[in-house]
Amino acid sequence: MLVGEEKAIEPETHSRVVIYDFLRRAFLHEPTEEFFAGLLESRLLEELIDLPGVREMNECVESELSSGNLDGVRQDFYQLFHGPGHVKAPPWESVYTSKFRLVNQESTVAVRKLYARYGFETGAGELEDHFGTECDFLFRLCSLMLVADEDHRSDLIKVQKYFIKDHLLKWAPSFAKDIISNARTCYLKGLGKFIEYWVRREAEYLDGIA
Repeated sequence: MLVGEEKAIEPETHSRVVIYDFLRRAFLHEPTEEFFAGLLESRLLEELIDLPGVREMNECVESELSSGNLDGVRQDFYQLFHGPGHVKAPPWESVYTSKFRLVNQESTVAVRKLYARYGFETGAGELEDHFGTECDFLFRLCSLMLVADEDHRSDLIKVQKYFIKDHLLKWAPSFAKDIISNARTCYLKGLGKFIEYWVRREAEYLDGIA
């Protein structure tokens, strides 16, 4: 990669760090007033407002904060991703890629090995192929790109391209559709629309630089 090309991708990498930071937090933790207030303060959603689903998220965040009651969004989060009972949008890759839609299958082992190669450790009790954890891994890789030398940066781009095409792209669009179909709040419905767009956009972007 040429020096000029490295400088050209740095602003894009900063943006990708911010977006993956948002996504990992949005899926690994229930919505809180602090998280929503931080979104408004950062103006991230305003900056992305024309992308699929973002206007819905932004309107819901503003409405929920002004009401002072996030119970509906929290209930939506749990009924989609945790239960009790039937989990309407399972956030694990293996559910979408294994024959019997089970957790902790081949895809879980594959990402676990990849994480180990880059010294990435997951949170206690969370499966490695959880959507939020996969976004956390990409957040770390993008963050490393900002301080990496040319050789290391090229390797980081290659592993991101592989990870998105061989993992996220194979299941996240179906996961997003399950969110969109089952979400009761505009925040989570918008989030589903955004990740459906974002994963495909990421694959196209990385194709253009790797």
